[in-house]
Amino acid sequence: MEYESFIIVATISLLGMISPGPDFFLVVRNSLNYPHKYALMTCWGVIMGIFTHMSYCVAGIAVLIQTTPWLFNTLRYVGAAYLGWIGIKALLAKTNGVSYVDRSYNICKINYFKAFMQGYLCNLLNPKATLFFLAIFTQVLALDSSLLEKLCVALIIWIEAVLWWPLVTIVFQSEIVRRGYFKIQFIIDKLLAVILLGLSLKVALDF
Repeated sequence: MEYESFIIVATISLLGMISPGPDFFLVVRNSLNYPHKYALMTCWGVIMGIFTHMSYCVAGIAVLIQTTPWLFNTLRYVGAAYLGWIGIKALLAKTNGVSYVDRSYNICKINYFKAFMQGYLCNLLNPKATLFFLAIFTQVLALDSSLLEKLCVALIIWIEAVLWWPLVTIVFQSEIVRRGYFKIQFIIDKLLAVILLGLSLKVALDF
């Protein structure tokens, strides 16, 4: 595998993460609504979801998922249902009247495990993530690629995830962003809910 191939992997993977999708909107929502430690747990959930994708891609199981229609369709509909569930919960949630100056987070509604699993399941159950990573592995690697080459590709993608997702949290928890958010909290929350619902329909139908 040539050096240029690693550059291609790094570029495509980074562009895929930057492009807004279910993971991005979930991390943004939790970053705006919860303390830093819980938002970071959501980030680590997404990161470990990507780690899981990398694991089965290296093992060659991704090809099995793609070539087994019932298995792929199950993943597709479960993922769509999960995104829809998150969106509906956010859409029906009542505003808590929190201000920027005197904000008391709804910590009772979140914990470390729940925050982590939201990120993990959002990434893992997204069939487009499966196809995206499968495409990278099949386009860049040959059938006779060594285990070391596969691990290098997986490591590049995972390191980018480790750097990118905490950065998203830091940006959306900055003072400037938070001040603007708390002024229009209700609108932003409902907009993110609608986006998540839309993404769930897209995942279910746009194939």
